[in-house]
Amino acid sequence: FLLVGPIPFTVEPQLQTPGAYTEITFVFSILQEVSAVVELSVRLEVKGPEGFVFLDKCFGSPFNPAFTKCTGYRNTATLVTIQPRLRGAGIVVILLAYNPRITPQPNYWSTAVFTDDPNQYVRYSSQLSYEIIGMPVLFKGNNQLGESASGFFTFSPVRPSPSPLIYLVIKPPPNAGFRLFCTGFSPLGFVRMPQCKSGGVNEELEVKFDNATLLANSAYTFGVIIYNPGGAPNPSTNYWGLTIRDYNDEAFDSNLNIPGLDLGTVPIRCNGIGWTSAAPRVLATVMIQIKVLHEIAPGTLTTISVRAPDGIMFSEDLSAIRILPRPLPMVEGNKATIAGDTLILNLDGNLPIQGNLVYNIRFEVINPVVYPHDNTWSILAKKNIDIEFSHVLTGFVVGQVSPYDLTLGSPRVGSSAGPSQRFPLGAASARLVLALLVLLALAVQ
Repeated sequence: FLLVGPIPFTVEPQLQTPGAYTEITFVFSILQEVSAVVELSVRLEVKGPEGFVFLDKCFGSPFNPAFTKCTGYRNTATLVTIQPRLRGAGIVVILLAYNPRITPQPNYWSTAVFTDDPNQYVRYSSQLSYEIIGMPVLFKGNNQLGESASGFFTFSPVRPSPSPLIYLVIKPPPNAGFRLFCTGFSPLGFVRMPQCKSGGVNEELEVKFDNATLLANSAYTFGVIIYNPGGAPNPSTNYWGLTIRDYNDEAFDSNLNIPGLDLGTVPIRCNGIGWTSAAPRVLATVMIQIKVLHEIAPGTLTTISVRAPDGIMFSEDLSAIRILPRPLPMVEGNKATIAGDTLILNLDGNLPIQGNLVYNIRFEVINPVVYPHDNTWSILAKKNIDIEFSHVLTGFVVGQVSPYDLTLGSPRVGSSAGPSQRFPLGAASARLVLALLVLLALAVQ
């Protein structure tokens, strides 16, 4: 029978950031001396919850002179004393480790003291560990297998950046086949383009901003081109990581548990966005262009919705909603609804969506005074509440020229225009037709 005494201790981390390299301060109390008779030293073993990783040489500064070394292996640190005895109140040691990705379960530290028998401790205690606190991050983008499109991250740092120079490191879900590209980076609220460094498949992407001071609890958004894999990621590991590093390239905030999208296959592609004016506080027409690659069977989708950036308001005039050149099959009497910042097109479940066609969805909005940091438009195709297709586009800003010309007429939703009235001609088109008729008459003569 061996009487095992306690070894009370406390744990205080430098950082509670997910995956961050951190110093962890332990304070132990051994009021009654423990000593070895045969061995020349006493061994103190510190074991953390699963997910913590100690450095191989795990002593931090200042070094405690009562110990000769600290050896780390995974979540265990082994400290060896210089003398074959150990005693004291408030024994302080600083150990170096990496935090886990998320708060472990169970989440307890334990300490044990060994003397002559390497397998039997003479002192033992356990203590609740600290929570891993990741900054809030929202990821959105394209959810189609094998597609290349922008993915956007909106994050709110838990703490301010130590300096204006920061690094953002984006890590894709492990071994899932994602690839990240610097080409097409969207700085959005950061305004200026950063320096960017990307790798191959399954590798992280790093961007460097030289002047981007971050404030705690303020939201920031950026976008990066992502090439989705051809197969669905493992649901248990389908999580993205975003880490913010300082000028010393050390993490001061992160979230390594950002839920990824469920990837699927729907024959819809989003070609882009156009607008008549980006000036503040004006009524503007916006167009979202989608292409349906092949026919979509009746009942496959129930709605197609467009969500605007914060501050942009949809016109309540439903007659301003137009689709060119052919209408989508929508529910008679309830073709479209406005729900706050979202325009919803209600699809008729009894009719197919014709394929190999481009659909230009046009509507009117009132531009904001100031465009938001998350200046993105989301296009969603749903079956009831399930998102079957998603795509996100960078929004327009003051002074930016639209890539699409929206000056030509188009049929209105619910219009009773006959076939001869369906595609009204603009002035330029009318002049072109007149010129062709004149040339044809001359040729006949």
